[in-house]
Amino acid sequence: MKQYQAEGRRTLKRSRQLGWIFLSALLLSSCEGSGLQNWFAADPNAEQWASQSPTATPAAAAPAALPENLQFPKATLLSTQPQAGAPQTTVTRWQVAAPAIAIQQFYSQQFQQLGWQLTEQQVSDQTITLKGRNSELDVTVTINTVPENNLTMFTVAYTPVKSTPATAAPQPHLSAPQAFTDLDQAPAPLQPAIRDLAELGVLSTTGDRLQPNIPIRRGQFVRWLVTTYNRFYADRPARQIRLGSRNDTPIFQDVPRDHPDFPYIQGLAMAGFLPSPLTGDTSALFRPEAPLTRETLLQWKVPLDQQGRLSPSTIDRIQQTWGFKDSQRIAPPAINAVAADYLAGDLSNIRRVWGETLLLQPQKPVTHAEAAAALWYIGNGTEGLSAAMVKQAPPSPS
Repeated sequence: MKQYQAEGRRTLKRSRQLGWIFLSALLLSSCEGSGLQNWFAADPNAEQWASQSPTATPAAAAPAALPENLQFPKATLLSTQPQAGAPQTTVTRWQVAAPAIAIQQFYSQQFQQLGWQLTEQQVSDQTITLKGRNSELDVTVTINTVPENNLTMFTVAYTPVKSTPATAAPQPHLSAPQAFTDLDQAPAPLQPAIRDLAELGVLSTTGDRLQPNIPIRRGQFVRWLVTTYNRFYADRPARQIRLGSRNDTPIFQDVPRDHPDFPYIQGLAMAGFLPSPLTGDTSALFRPEAPLTRETLLQWKVPLDQQGRLSPSTIDRIQQTWGFKDSQRIAPPAINAVAADYLAGDLSNIRRVWGETLLLQPQKPVTHAEAAAALWYIGNGTEGLSAAMVKQAPPSPS
């Protein structure tokens, strides 16, 4: 009996071995079309299935975030959502315990300091609108001038700028040199400065006469100031003053779009360097034909010299530094500029134009020659450019 059981076990073992051999032969067979071969082969449609898989679908591009330096300090974000009818534009709503003019000044200064192009700035009865643009974003700031529960509401909408093929940057337009036939009538100390500026072609006049001893108009000086400033920084577009557009709503009632000095006055006001309703000034008149006074020249130019950084000052401070005997006659809006001009030392506007003096005569009209001499140098004394430096600089490569 035991013998039969042993033989049975041996027979079962041999059967199992033969079965594994047969199965191995099937697996190793190279016969095309074998069922087992098809089971273990890679799925020829695997890539097709993967491409149709939901996880393989590319995610939608996230909208560009609003730069932190365009977020008003301490403002509370109320909502962020796509603009109706324009999903590529993101609209953010904010509120802050600050006046509307402070928000307007913040964005105007940020656009300028960050090298953005301020494309529009409008003021109406209930809103202030600013539009800025750089290579990545279009930004529109809309500020409600009527507060709600002592809070100012405003929106910042931004749209990614579509990239375009890179093209060569246009070269700045440089005016032709000028030659004034009456330059010898200007005060002798001022003639070299005027001659340098004339070579840069920035002193627009009628004909070839400068009329150096005639008072300069306010509108004409702004034209000279903006033209000179932009010529000095012709190779640095981020530092230039953007001219006003004929599509802009005029900031000043007496400087309409068809006024010859409109682009310069509008541009300087939109940049915040001219007192205007945009900066909280109550007057809507500019008086472009009125004579420019000494204190007004300083009030407009020194902020450009100092890159907008003017510290609060007082008449007492001016008396301690400049020692002017007529300091009390300086109008309050010009005090900070007069005080800051002292920091430039011998390159200050006052010393370069009027020399050593104990009388500022703040309301005295400025002549063409004096206005040109003031524009010969733009800077704070330690950092700046003179007309002599600019005219000697090599031309930008084309």
